[in-house]
Amino acid sequence: MKPGWMCLLLMLVACSEPGSEGELLYVAPYTTACIGVGPMDCMRVRHSREENYQLFYDAIEGFRFEQGYRYTLRVEVSELETPPADGSRLRYRLLEVIDKEAVEP
Repeated sequence: MKPGWMCLLLMLVACSEPGSEGELLYVAPYTTACIGVGPMDCMRVRHSREENYQLFYDAIEGFRFEQGYRYTLRVEVSELETPPADGSRLRYRLLEVIDKEAVEP
């Protein structure tokens, strides 16, 4: 696993607030070509408006990304008991689409 990916995973776990209903994710309006298990398109996410976007290699259950829209999402993040050897140990599930804003290309 790449060092940048590990930092993102650690930030996700560390930023969880006890007792809060999920975490906020800010999703950029366009995907970026990346390499995970193989070549793929990755969403770009950040945890606050002040941070830079980071590549997001996972899927968010219940969320359908549309190019050209900036999203603010509330997601539940949980750890898998038996993660796949070539995948993340975290599972993301959509709780709420807080905002969906169209952006100009």
